[in-house]
Amino acid sequence: MIKPRTTFVLYIIVLILVYLFLPWQGIFFIITSLLFLSHLVYCSANICSQAYIKTLCKAIISEKKIAITFDDGPDSEITPKVLEILDQYNAKATFFCVGKHIENNKDLLKLIDKKGHLIGNHTWSHDRWFDIFSSKKMKIEIEKTSDVITAIINRKLNLFRPPYGVTNPNLKRAIKDLNFRTIGWSLRSFDTVKSTEKTLKRLKNKLSPGDIILFHDNREHIVEILKAFLEYSNDEGYEIIPVDQLLNIKAYETYM
Repeated sequence: MIKPRTTFVLYIIVLILVYLFLPWQGIFFIITSLLFLSHLVYCSANICSQAYIKTLCKAIISEKKIAITFDDGPDSEITPKVLEILDQYNAKATFFCVGKHIENNKDLLKLIDKKGHLIGNHTWSHDRWFDIFSSKKMKIEIEKTSDVITAIINRKLNLFRPPYGVTNPNLKRAIKDLNFRTIGWSLRSFDTVKSTEKTLKRLKNKLSPGDIILFHDNREHIVEILKAFLEYSNDEGYEIIPVDQLLNIKAYETYM
């Protein structure tokens, strides 16, 4: 993937060449500018573009091993049901938790940890405008979430996932000194926008070894989706393991 800085340099070179040699500079300038802006938007919106932040999105393996992740919880109604299904299939997952949702669900966070699932940082507010926050504001949210989780489970977090999978220079600066492993995904379930049937069809068609799958544990129909998916993946011979095992990384820095 070409980095934004490299793209910018190439853009300037092209503009100079256009100015010097072509008679239709105006049209070409507009087209090139649109392509450049489109590239920057793609880099920000695609968490696995690697443009701003090194992100781990998939394990390059041939063995049928995958990891499942849940964003936006913990949810007092849905997360316990998700945990029950995971227990039934002896599957371990990673929960990227939102700080403000932890405040009233501290025992639930402890239960996630007690059952052997991993916990990651998903910012404090998961605000829809998080990606245009200042670096300082982003850092405050991320550190606040980590502090709350550490106080509850006595572990210092290593795993982070940005809201909506959006990365940019501000986020890069915000997490520069926090030593996080940023975790993306290789298979997005679209469980927030698609029907159960369409979600399952997508997962079955695209599932492959090494995948990191994105689910959400704050949607009622995830219970039905998860159960059917775990049944399918078991039938296909897939082993579901935690993200840290799949990627050979540390989920927690220290035990407090």
